[in-house]
Amino acid sequence: MIFRPVAEMLRSLFRAAPRSAGDEAAERVARLEHRVLALVGNMPTLPDVALRAVAMADEPASRFGDLARLIEGDAAITTGILRLANSCLYASSSAAVKLPQALVRLGTWQCKHLILSIAVRSLFRQIPAAAQGACEALWHHGYTTGALCRLINRAYRLGFDGEEFSAGLLHDLGLVLLVMADPDAFARIGGMDAREEGDRLGRERAAIGIDHCTLGSWFGEHSRLPDAVVGTVRFHHEPDRAGPNGRLVALVAAADHMADHLRLRGSAGTYTPDGNAGLVCLCAGWPAGRRERLLGEIPALMEEAVRAVGTDPSAS
Repeated sequence: MIFRPVAEMLRSLFRAAPRSAGDEAAERVARLEHRVLALVGNMPTLPDVALRAVAMADEPASRFGDLARLIEGDAAITTGILRLANSCLYASSSAAVKLPQALVRLGTWQCKHLILSIAVRSLFRQIPAAAQGACEALWHHGYTTGALCRLINRAYRLGFDGEEFSAGLLHDLGLVLLVMADPDAFARIGGMDAREEGDRLGRERAAIGIDHCTLGSWFGEHSRLPDAVVGTVRFHHEPDRAGPNGRLVALVAAADHMADHLRLRGSAGTYTPDGNAGLVCLCAGWPAGRRERLLGEIPALMEEAVRAVGTDPSAS
């Protein structure tokens, strides 16, 4: 079920966007709006276990044992946490074979964001056959972006504690929603095109009445995702407009650009940071030496992300 104010918010977003002239274009926009509302209206809400676990993680006196007992009631979240804790991104020399071990390794704050990410992805399990391939590719791209965010954050001590991986994983939520609701509209905007040329969001709004960033952030608000994640979904193609969460958005935008290259070329060795607006925003104010160090290490970080994604079955 979708509440009337939420539906009205989406309608206002469609009305605010410029549209192509003509009856056919108007019908296309109206059809997309109807299908998005129908899709989201028939989705389950975020699992109760996830919402209670996030609330528990926010409590200063929360204990890992209590959190583990709560999460064990949801097989998808339990499996996802164990996989991530033992992935190349988080693993130590010994495997975390039990949930409490995994939670201790990850830490409360990272657990909170990972639980939300796993729970949101679980809402999209019932994928229409026509959207299956695109959805798998988009989640794989999101995982690569999240892995890059995690690696850059760790290497350069940016101070994020889990939100960078979640924001990277979920940044293209609008495209996932779009391909599931209306594959024709998704194809019309070139949803699988990894090239960032010109005013991509403007072209999307002209073609289908909304852009994927606006659509994704609407869904994020509807799903009660953290403001930092919603802001990243909304502004990852416009990091200079991000406002309070600018550093996180810049990190995700920078990683998204690198992940797009991997999706197009498959090799980190040919990557150049030209046109990476997120990287420009992320490095603003950095000493020249630190900036040059990051530029020199990008290919190695991209290769490490590829290895992490390739060895983790939860990446697709």
